[in-house]
Amino acid sequence: MPENNNQQRQVQEEAEEVKVIMMDNMEKTEERKEKVQDLDERAGELKSKSFHKTAMKVQKQMKCDNVKASWKLIAVVGAMAAIIIIVAIIMWVNKKSSPEITHERVINPMHENGITPTTNGPGM
Repeated sequence: MPENNNQQRQVQEEAEEVKVIMMDNMEKTEERKEKVQDLDERAGELKSKSFHKTAMKVQKQMKCDNVKASWKLIAVVGAMAAIIIIVAIIMWVNKKSSPEITHERVINPMHENGITPTTNGPGM
């Protein structure tokens, strides 16, 4: 029996050692879990900051594109207005410098009885 007690004690000691190792492993696992959660939170913050930076860059680019588009629109409208003004001035100058052509009908005076007077030239 002493040998049996000796084996039993040895098994209990080994079990106790395994128990201590398992407890230590569980503590280390908890610590790692906390560290992983901390890293996960940090990664989330970094992603958020990165997203914010990217969003700000995109917003700036959009504003710049809008300003460019506005200037292009202003340039096109200004060019069209200039063309219209130039054409109007050219037409006005041409109208002033060209002899006036009127399309008025010459109305011959009629006498009371509806006969148009004619002038008789020499020899008629």
